[in-house]
Amino acid sequence: MATRGTIKVEGQNQVKIYKHWDSSPEDTLPWLEEFNKDFTKNRGIDPEYKFAQVLRSSARAAKEYELDDSKYTGWGVVPYDSDCGEDYEYTLHDDGTVSYKEV
Repeated sequence: MATRGTIKVEGQNQVKIYKHWDSSPEDTLPWLEEFNKDFTKNRGIDPEYKFAQVLRSSARAAKEYELDDSKYTGWGVVPYDSDCGEDYEYTLHDDGTVSYKEV
């Protein structure tokens, strides 16, 4: 059974990322924390670029963080307010931190 999650980027309030597999904090948080800290340090506050780059990071870091590397499923971009049946919702903040809540 999937552990679904969504990823929101502070300041980008139109869409969010849907992550179908292994979205529990122990599987997802280390990747998102490292990504957001590095992006914020090197790029600052730039929600549109951050959104695009976290998607690219999911492919580049797939092996390191054991992220789903399926070619046709597993990831999506969905409307910000959609209900995806997610178990967890992550938010990448402007200050480089990541918060999450169980949904």
